[in-house]
Amino acid sequence: MMLKKLPLLISTLVATHAYAATDEIIVTGTYSPISAEQIASSVTTISQEQLLALSSHSLVDALRQVPSIWVEEQGGPGGLTAISLRGAESNHTLVMLDGTQLNDPTNTRGGAFDANNINIDSIKRIEIIRGAQSSIYGSDAVAGVIHIITIEPTKNAQQNLSASVGEDGYKTGSFSTTGTLDKIGYAVKLQSKDGGEPIKGSTAESKEALVKLNWISDAQRVDFTYRYLDGEKTTFPEQSGGSLFAVNRDLDHSEYTDQNTALAWQWQVNEIWRSKVQASWFNRQETLTSPGIIPYFAVPPNGSDTDFTRENISWVNTIGDEKSVWGNIGVETKHESGDSKGYIVGIDIPPDFALDRRINSAFINLNGYATENLFLQASGRHDKTENLDAKDTGQVGVRYQINSALSIFGNAGKGYKLPGFSALGHPLVGNPDLKPETATTRDVGFEWKQNNTAINISYFRNTYENLIDFDSDLFRNVNRTDIIDTRGVETEVHWHTQNNQWQLSAHASYADIDAQHPLMGRPQVKAGANVIFALNDSWQFNANYLWVDERFASSLYTGESVIETLDTYNRFDLGARWQATNQLSINVSIENITDEKYYNDVGFPSVGRSGFIGFNFNF
Repeated sequence: MMLKKLPLLISTLVATHAYAATDEIIVTGTYSPISAEQIASSVTTISQEQLLALSSHSLVDALRQVPSIWVEEQGGPGGLTAISLRGAESNHTLVMLDGTQLNDPTNTRGGAFDANNINIDSIKRIEIIRGAQSSIYGSDAVAGVIHIITIEPTKNAQQNLSASVGEDGYKTGSFSTTGTLDKIGYAVKLQSKDGGEPIKGSTAESKEALVKLNWISDAQRVDFTYRYLDGEKTTFPEQSGGSLFAVNRDLDHSEYTDQNTALAWQWQVNEIWRSKVQASWFNRQETLTSPGIIPYFAVPPNGSDTDFTRENISWVNTIGDEKSVWGNIGVETKHESGDSKGYIVGIDIPPDFALDRRINSAFINLNGYATENLFLQASGRHDKTENLDAKDTGQVGVRYQINSALSIFGNAGKGYKLPGFSALGHPLVGNPDLKPETATTRDVGFEWKQNNTAINISYFRNTYENLIDFDSDLFRNVNRTDIIDTRGVETEVHWHTQNNQWQLSAHASYADIDAQHPLMGRPQVKAGANVIFALNDSWQFNANYLWVDERFASSLYTGESVIETLDTYNRFDLGARWQATNQLSINVSIENITDEKYYNDVGFPSVGRSGFIGFNFNF
């Protein structure tokens, strides 16, 4: 199979996506900001401009253009989305927004994050770090971390008004203002979005408010963030057969509210010691009603009201010279609590549960240059969760600069994930004796940057144990006894002309998964390319191409569990931006321009050819 697909990978690379710049600062996977050359893991960063060139309205579509990321989607804006990184489970990727974790362990996927809950227009930058990061973040960072960073305060006052419309009822509008008053920086954004109904039954509406403040002096800095998101969704139930095959035409209906806030104080005590205290809070409330799947013995009508809260306080001390040798040492405490009240038609036992846990942690991270060209990293962390054995995780990495253009890197780490609250506490299928899932990840690669060309290639191998799954014979959640091994290759290539008039990019990834049972929704090969052409100061055009391999998908629409193979597909998107004045720009995009017919899941068709137009006005 791999040999048959090698020509595709090679041709994609020759066609020529590295998003990172040489002097770039990374804040993910580290306790203190570092340059891209001071991290030994595989990292991808995406700026706001690059993100909007990949998709003008959908974070899901944009993330599919990142190597080794697959976003499983069940058709349309209201459908469930789940991120898989390097073939891992969808709840093995930790997702953060401005430093606050967003994963919710009360959901039935054990904490998988729904990427549709983020409005792409709020994003300033995304950092993606691959491999186990539990030595930095503790539980949940098993396969990697996706960190979404939103708009920041600016030195000068700026305001922005934007709006866009699209086919099938899509519309969005936002207003933002940023600036600095005396020493207080501020950024405020208000946004409303209606995803329309491009797929029958799949709708989503949301309203969002975001506030950021900072205060900076010579030796101290204080940062505050607050975000409020209120949304509503409808879709055909998961595994129901979707709009094509579902016998019952009633829909899942979800109303939810997300809130997160963070407060951080940083003090440069002296030349070699910086101290940072940070507190964060995340809350998600959701009301869900589902009509079930006919015949109802598999999934009867059900509903739930869930409420989850995570509180986190950390203290990190950075000691040393961050240009030669330095370390980070600190402590952290995290408290998670969640409860769910609901019903299942035909079953007298209510599916209610209420759980909470506290995790106390201590950690140390060491970094330094053994020689001018050899950089070394090591991290260790001790996590103690109430009523569970302590977990010790570690990570080591190396990066060597062979010459001015070529560097090689290697990384190995251990990660773990605590069982989700639903898996532990559900009165029908929950198992309070579940063990944490664990992983060992390794990757090696090289980066080559010279003149206008950048190439990044990585090989990875990951081993997962004690994965949590539902056992139909026991009718409860269990830890699987088999070991799952994934290995693969991913690459990004980027080239641009000296004046950036042309930017050509390509990416490709291959993941081989060795498991006893097929894993759903994960293509073995994914590849794509992107072209940006600036005709002049006023006009810019972009084109995106994506090729996706076959994927397994399961469904219950026949009354029994069936597994089907979804076909490969090609997708082309086109976009253009006209800078009409210094203040006004107009954007137009046509997505899936060939009207490719493919399926995101069994019975859940893709969105066909669709057009969007919008404007941005700065004043």
